[in-house]
Amino acid sequence: MTAPELPRLNNRQVAEIFADIGDLMLILGENRFKIIAYQNAARTIAELNQDINAVHAAGALRDIPGIGQAIAEKIDELLTTGSIPFYNKLTEQVPAGVVAMMRVPDVGPKTAKRLWEELDITGVEGLKAAAAAGRIRELKGFGAKSEEKILKGIELLARRQNDRTPIGSARPLAEGLIADLLSALPPGTIQKIELAGSLRRWRETIGDVDILAVSEQPVAVMEAFRALPQAVDILGAGDRKSSIALPNGMQVDIRVVEARHWGAALAYFTGSQAHNVAVRERAQKQGWSLNEYSLTSDGHPDFPDGTDRFFETEEALYAFLGLDWVAPELRENRGEVQAARQHSLPRLIELADIVGELHSHTTFSDGKATLEEMAAAAQAKGYEYWNVSDHSIGLGVTQGVDAGALAEQRAEIDRLNGEYAAAGIDFRLLLGTEAEVLADGTLGLPDDVLATLDVVVASIHTGLRQDRETITERCLKAVRNPHVDILGHPTGRLIGRREPSEIDLERVLQACAETGTIVEINANPARLDLSGAYARRAVELGCKLAINCDAHSVDQIDLLPYGVHTARRGWLTAADVINTRPLDEMLGMLKDRNIRNIAR
Repeated sequence: MTAPELPRLNNRQVAEIFADIGDLMLILGENRFKIIAYQNAARTIAELNQDINAVHAAGALRDIPGIGQAIAEKIDELLTTGSIPFYNKLTEQVPAGVVAMMRVPDVGPKTAKRLWEELDITGVEGLKAAAAAGRIRELKGFGAKSEEKILKGIELLARRQNDRTPIGSARPLAEGLIADLLSALPPGTIQKIELAGSLRRWRETIGDVDILAVSEQPVAVMEAFRALPQAVDILGAGDRKSSIALPNGMQVDIRVVEARHWGAALAYFTGSQAHNVAVRERAQKQGWSLNEYSLTSDGHPDFPDGTDRFFETEEALYAFLGLDWVAPELRENRGEVQAARQHSLPRLIELADIVGELHSHTTFSDGKATLEEMAAAAQAKGYEYWNVSDHSIGLGVTQGVDAGALAEQRAEIDRLNGEYAAAGIDFRLLLGTEAEVLADGTLGLPDDVLATLDVVVASIHTGLRQDRETITERCLKAVRNPHVDILGHPTGRLIGRREPSEIDLERVLQACAETGTIVEINANPARLDLSGAYARRAVELGCKLAINCDAHSVDQIDLLPYGVHTARRGWLTAADVINTRPLDEMLGMLKDRNIRNIAR
């Protein structure tokens, strides 16, 4: 009898197990360096741009940055046997609900351990009941205020549908808070103010929001911040740091520092933890201790111990340590510190590098604005070209364009392009489609119709729960179609709402490189698909990319920064992205077919 086949774990599931190991070790008071190693491993695996199973099969686990021998062995155990004895041993020592209690704001590992060991509380519901009954104040060091904070924390956690908020929701809220805070204070009260943490690094999801400011009147800033109408709860009130809860449950912290502390503080509170550890190790090798305020001499041969060095900018801090300044999007300890030391960091793509859009929608399908209105908005943004790519027939859930509708679009585009040329306007509309990839890999429009179009985007919208082999072969068939220029939002994920499909992206990206199919970074913050990690992998494999807003309305054109910063997280340069090129050069990078009907 053959042994039953083990369930296949994806990257996210493996990462969650290693994150749990780190949490369990925290509760048990294990060695902090080992804990950091497991936490870093969890983040690395979650953001890995290759399938962990494929890396394991290739015997290349040790090639993953930050994965040492001990953790590689545990990954091997997990993927080979379905379990990790070390993890099992930890779970036998700590009830699962104790780890869950650590998700409650202000309940750290030490508190969770004491609540469990001294009051036999083993879950969030038990914690809530104990706090409401006044039992927690029985513990030394706890009181009625502690119970009140815990109850507020549980309420805050309940309002969060997820531990993390998608960046598309978090960033507008945070930017609005800053604008309102500045409006509530006399001009000049705040000299500098900046988002920090995950938001400054443009991560796809956000935990708490961190804001850093410089002001000579910190108390006034704190009072104004806590009085903002968005503050449904005051979680902390100090002279230089305050915390509030927003209606959606998100926590926002603000800190005010002196101008001389700005460089170190901004670097420290931007993170990531793994990046900060790497920079701190660099400082230690030079005889300095780095904290959120300064560098302090700690064995430096030329400075007495305790001597402080202050930095008003991050650039000055990095330069003092012999490093080039590292863009926030790169600060994930993925080789950026080594590159900064070797002065080999890339010149990352910038918003101004994008000169055209290759994926957009109008009222011909499910867009909210007419073709002419979208074109006017694109011109107002300074674009040189704009590809109209309404959904093809075959999607099923929305009106789609067929050959007749495409002929109507072509006539309107030709008319508008003629008007632009006559007026001396350097802007051109292109006619394309977002062709639906059907269940068998064929497209929603026939090849003879696709051959008449300027730019063809192919995307999967339905059947996203097909098994890995089926959906991968389906996508590969579309990628190999000679008329498909761009693969749209390849994994089909919706951040916080829908997990990515089980598609084998490694195989798909390899096929895109072989066939010359451009891979899209979809800038809609609900998608950000490809992710930064996979965008970097795509370039490593030889792919070119396009950054598109997939705009369905005029205002969605403004989503482009989300796509550009996702590309920056993938270390992309302008040369990696085709819609940084002038029209003729961009078209020359598409598949080798006859591009017709483009008004020059």
